[in-house]
Parts: sequence; C-alpha cells; structure tokens
Amino acid sequence: MIVAISRFRPPTEQAEQLVARFQDRSRLVDRHEGFLGLEVLRSFERQPEFLLVTRWRDRDALRAYLQSPDFQVAKAASVADDSTFAMYEVVGQ
Repeated sequence: MIVAISRFRPPTEQAEQLVARFQDRSRLVDRHEGFLGLEVLRSFERQPEFLLVTRWRDRDALRAYLQSPDFQVAKAASVADDSTFAMYEVVGQ
C-alpha cells in the first residue's frame, strides 16, 4: 500500500473555508482504480497546518490518478501554492 501526504498551511482566515471545502469535496478521486481512502487532518495551532492523506493500492494506481484530468481539477482548486508532497510505502501495520 502507498500513502501520499500533502502538507500545507493556508492563511488563518482561510482555514475554516478550507475545512468546509474538504467536507463538501467532489469525491472525484474516490472512483479511481486502486484508491483506498482519504483523510484530511488539521493541527491545533493558531495558524493550523493541514495534511491531506490518501491511501492507494500501489504506485501505479497513484501515478494513474496524478496523470488524470480529475487530479488536474483538484490541483487547480487548491488554495496552497507552498504545499509539500511525499509518497510512502506501508511496510508494517
């Protein structure tokens, strides 16, 4: 299993709007082959950091999504230009 994590810290005044957007997300990613789940985490800091965590069956499934039109839509709607992205292989549970 592959876990992909995007980390970003939007301006404080945008945090609640961002939470609402994630709660009402389009769910386009959900229909992609190999997609296993998504969580959005928010820290408790005054200017919260967000983690967008997705789980994938394998790297090929994640790559296919990253090359899809659905990903381009999600990327265009992003509010964070300074986000970081990393992929991890699950090696134990």
